[in-house]
Amino acid sequence: MQAFPVSASESGARLDRFVQGLLPGLSRRDIRTLIAEQRIFCNGQPASKGRILAAGDRVELVAPCGALSGGTVPPDPGVCFEVLFEDPFLVAAAKPPGLSMHPLRPGEMGTLANGLVSRYPEMQGVGFGPLEPGLLHRLDRETSGIVLAARRADAFQRLRVQFENRRVIKIYLAVAHGCPPARGVIDRAIASRGRRNSRVWVEEDGRASRRVRHVRAAQTRFRVVRASARFSLVRLLMTTGARHQLRAHLAWIGHPVAGDRLYGGEGLLGGGAGDVPERHLLHASELRLLHPGDGRRLRLRCPLPRDFQDFLRECSLAPD
Repeated sequence: MQAFPVSASESGARLDRFVQGLLPGLSRRDIRTLIAEQRIFCNGQPASKGRILAAGDRVELVAPCGALSGGTVPPDPGVCFEVLFEDPFLVAAAKPPGLSMHPLRPGEMGTLANGLVSRYPEMQGVGFGPLEPGLLHRLDRETSGIVLAARRADAFQRLRVQFENRRVIKIYLAVAHGCPPARGVIDRAIASRGRRNSRVWVEEDGRASRRVRHVRAAQTRFRVVRASARFSLVRLLMTTGARHQLRAHLAWIGHPVAGDRLYGGEGLLGGGAGDVPERHLLHASELRLLHPGDGRRLRLRCPLPRDFQDFLRECSLAPD
């Protein structure tokens, strides 16, 4: 059984839409079938699809999500990644640049999720959907850094609440074009046309609202760590979690991430020292959270990958 507490922000949602939002791997037919078979409960009672949820309700699924609409993620021991932290509740993995987070269709191999279930098969059936076992958040394919995954359903729910309530501190490092102000806060909503459209926009006084489907509040705090003639190493703190938030925010203030071709950070390509790399240089360097088992504070860090370090040295941004 998987249990999902309803947060204050989710109050007023219909049960069927709430379940589909949690488990996007389920089709509407899957959800109707589960309700008809009394496999979805609310506060311990069989639920109807039109039920309106309130904060504090507890939605329970009496079926492993991996058995529904999409099967399970096949294990792939050939996927290489470093384990930064592990215990019976959770795993922190270092995702290399260029590695996708999870399959987009059943049977796909070669993603971080395939590698995780190869080492931790109990993750199958834990998480938002059958193709995202245990994963609590996502990184873009080119982005490197720390990824958190739960090994147990109860740990997943407790950590999910921390992410939703913005209690998880997420710190990134980026190489940005030029030299931004020494420190600052970018407090601008992120607008998108949905996940099928790769680009997002920074909302400016509502002018983007006509061309987008979704608008999410977004705040980024930044501080310049070191600067050279062309680039800066910037520390970024995310207090929200909108898609492409850091990349879009830095581009909006005129300092896109080096190598970010989607948001204008490609710069001068070539073979000389200091030229922009083949991928955008954004790295998830640290997570701070409360342990889902005993509540102790965890500070999980991920070292920079080799290509990031090499670029810092080429641009005179590496520490002495």
